[in-house]
Amino acid sequence: MKKYAIGFVLATLILSLAIGCGKSDDKIIAKIGDYNLTTSEFNDYFARIRLTFPTAQDEFNKRREMVDTMVVTRLLVQAAYEKGLDKMDEIDRIILANKDKFLLDAIYQSEIAAKAKATDVEIKEFYNRLELKYRASHIVVADADTAQMLFEKIQQGENFEKLAFDYSIDPQAKRNNGDLGYFVWGSMIDEFQETVYQMEPGELSPPFKTKYGYHIVKLIDKLPNENRTSFAVLKVDIKNQVTQRKTMAILEDFYANLKVKYPVTIDTSTSEYLVHKRTQMYPPQILETLPKNDFDLEQLDRNEKELIFATIKNGGQITLNEYLTQLQNVPPQFRPDLTDYDSLATIIFEMKKTEILSLEAVRLGFDNDENYIAQLKLFKELNMASIMRNDSIISEVVPDENMAREYYENNTEEFTNPAQVHVYEILISDELKARKLASKIKSLKAFKETAMDLTERAGKRSKSGDLGYITRQWFPEIFDLAKKTSVGAIGGPVVSQGKYSIFYVVDKIEPELKDYLGVKRGIMQKLIQQQKNLTFEKWVNKRRQATTIEIDEDALWASINMDLYVTADSLNQ
Repeated sequence: MKKYAIGFVLATLILSLAIGCGKSDDKIIAKIGDYNLTTSEFNDYFARIRLTFPTAQDEFNKRREMVDTMVVTRLLVQAAYEKGLDKMDEIDRIILANKDKFLLDAIYQSEIAAKAKATDVEIKEFYNRLELKYRASHIVVADADTAQMLFEKIQQGENFEKLAFDYSIDPQAKRNNGDLGYFVWGSMIDEFQETVYQMEPGELSPPFKTKYGYHIVKLIDKLPNENRTSFAVLKVDIKNQVTQRKTMAILEDFYANLKVKYPVTIDTSTSEYLVHKRTQMYPPQILETLPKNDFDLEQLDRNEKELIFATIKNGGQITLNEYLTQLQNVPPQFRPDLTDYDSLATIIFEMKKTEILSLEAVRLGFDNDENYIAQLKLFKELNMASIMRNDSIISEVVPDENMAREYYENNTEEFTNPAQVHVYEILISDELKARKLASKIKSLKAFKETAMDLTERAGKRSKSGDLGYITRQWFPEIFDLAKKTSVGAIGGPVVSQGKYSIFYVVDKIEPELKDYLGVKRGIMQKLIQQQKNLTFEKWVNKRRQATTIEIDEDALWASINMDLYVTADSLNQ
């Protein structure tokens, strides 16, 4: 069976993932035969390209262009069904290899994205808390006892900054003594900024815990935030920030729960076996130099490689071979020692996270979810469209030797190496000085010595002003005059980059037509692609004529969030 390229399909999928999954009560933006493209489907598709526009008209123009792209894709899908491409074994293999990706998307959309949407209340509260900016210092340590001890020392009058320098595990503490400078709401993790928000200047917080450790905070100052503009201007950005922060918090909780549901247990006997084998393989002086977090896989026989290294509850097992192989993708500094069982369990969970997520998605029933099934169907259709586009629409004309030769002869400028001039240059800001130098210097040696002292072009003093062989594309002003200047002569001054350039012409190379045989292959590839494009364009036009296509531009206009442009217009008035 022929292997089909699916790069085009995957790129299209990123843009069009939600097509076919819209709500039944949506406005229909386009009808392509018996297929309806709805507003929600299109907006989800359009949001994935992450573009911004200066005006609503610019956004509409892009949306209209994208609708046309989707129309063509749908025409390909319809033709692919007619040819029976949906029954190809290759299509089934592609779908099977990618099912997990869609399961992960389904669980993410339901368990993360749907719960992370910013509410109007949250957006407004975030804006209100931007009213002030805060300056604070903090000490962060690893355990509660140390934090309490430091808190009592500070209350007894010991210097906060010195204690921060001596004890804080914040890497910046040795430089800033714990001073965080001014920051606004949204700049810090929630537990930290919630504490600061309730404090007054000069106040000291009791120790509190975050994922980074135990903190003690001293609020130094709070002032009006001069960068807070109107709510209308900041609303979209705040919404994105709130959504992002909620997403990260929900993800952390989700993964924490997942680790409880699918705990990893290390087979300590296998780990101990590896450690013992190392002691048998190497003398002590060499063993001391070897990392304790890895093992040479080539030193294991087949049976040893198949030893069970860890078990994931409800999620299968991982062999020694699988672990050591995947470990090579982990930076050495993050590889746990072979006897550090907690860290080994953590890294194995990360290695198997995709499989665990797929298991969880099936456990939650997402393999029967309507959107998952629709997206999987769309993925299949887009692969069918790719095969239809690349393999089923045959070019009407096959380029031959005569066509290639004719193209070469009619487009000689495309195959001509441009003229080049080899020059040394002195670039200076003083026009009068440049003119004096041009008349005074008589040899290339003197020119190069002067360039080493005077030229102001970046990086060229060490090269004695050598610009090498230049073309008009890069130095048009110098090139035009250098072409008229004799080899061995000085030209200029001429204005270049706002300064004055004089140059010494060392050599000239005239334009040269490349040999036909050297470019023939490239010409044939270009002609083949041109014929494919022409054939495809004719095919699309023919399918358009045979298919009922209706595009509702009013519905397309209505799909645009006009609030973005009302705000922009009001600011410009």
